[in-house]
Amino acid sequence: MPKQRSPEGTTPRAPLDGKANAPGLRRWRCPAALRVKSVVGAATAAALAVVFFPVWCGIPLAAVLSVWGLGMAARGTSVTLDPAAGLLVLRMGLIVRRVRLADVTAVLVDQDKVSIGRANGGEVSVYAWRKGPLDALLRAPRVAGDIGHAISGAVALAQTAEDGEPVAEGAPPASTGRTPARTRSRLATALLGGAGALAIVGALLVRVHWHNPVLTVLSAILALILGVTGLFYLLVALWILLTGRAMRTSVTR
Repeated sequence: MPKQRSPEGTTPRAPLDGKANAPGLRRWRCPAALRVKSVVGAATAAALAVVFFPVWCGIPLAAVLSVWGLGMAARGTSVTLDPAAGLLVLRMGLIVRRVRLADVTAVLVDQDKVSIGRANGGEVSVYAWRKGPLDALLRAPRVAGDIGHAISGAVALAQTAEDGEPVAEGAPPASTGRTPARTRSRLATALLGGAGALAIVGALLVRVHWHNPVLTVLSAILALILGVTGLFYLLVALWILLTGRAMRTSVTR
């Protein structure tokens, strides 16, 4: 018996980004241009580490940055929502975080940042996909709102299935708006403060004495950037620690 062909004469193919690859499965992948940007940024940072830091510090730092860049080039950043398995998978290069949908307490969207609040852990965040003007110049799409609403709807269904309570008919799975400030994760605050401290230490380790005036100026600029950035991170972490609050735009159930 001859095989039937589709009316167009071709086999339909499923879209890659933000569409169902399997029943209920949705996946969002960052554009290839952002992978290239990550590789270039990691390579530049590794070169700066080798040149301007002591050997005992620059070589390990360059190795870590190289591994990070290769991981971003190979895997990139992606968000996978699998309601059938009850899982949300966030990938950033070689780093993978798996979150049970039933454990999600809040889905927050702050411009292009999607943050996932968990009942048994700290907050997990991912940018989708713009972090700044360069990403906009590379025409990275803005999908944070789409991802936030999709996760919120899947969380509502997962928690309803676990609790055995029916969902009100016609109730929207998500709503957008300005909500009261929420308490930041202590772990995230500690990591922010730690990053600031490391940046300040890095500023002190930068080699600023060169026979070449160009290298001297570049090293001074690098040390200044690291110092100011580290101080800013420390002040923000201290502010969050004292107030425990931050305003953001949210997507909640």
